[in-house]
Amino acid sequence: MTNTKAYQAWNSMKQRCMNAKSKDYPRYGGRGIKICDRWLSFENFLADMGEKPRDMTLDRIDNDGDYEPGNCRWASARTQSNNRRSNHCLTYEGKTQTLSEWSRETGIEKATLLNRIKNGWDTKAVLTTSVDYGNGWKNGARN
Repeated sequence: MTNTKAYQAWNSMKQRCMNAKSKDYPRYGGRGIKICDRWLSFENFLADMGEKPRDMTLDRIDNDGDYEPGNCRWASARTQSNNRRSNHCLTYEGKTQTLSEWSRETGIEKATLLNRIKNGWDTKAVLTTSVDYGNGWKNGARN
């Protein structure tokens, strides 16, 4: 099974966490991310995670947590990018999302949202103040 996508994902996970020579080790094993004992066996990893779906990658739900059942999933590139430690999240009306997600929802460009935050705007104003981009365009849509 060494040629399967699941095996390759498992092996990459091991390299990131256990091989100090891996370029990714500082962001994983080097900061304390471990693999549970059960998943040191590929057969157990496969039994828990199943085959890797097309266009999905192995993702830790809690980026500070270990690779273990209950903290891992197969995720799309969009889900992965929204689950990065470097993301800036905002909570408004009980809903927490990344700036990219709020940008898609509001139609306000991510750079505009970030600029507003850096300028000390409160969360409601950041997300609800309309933007006139000129030439009849508002929040990325034609008026």
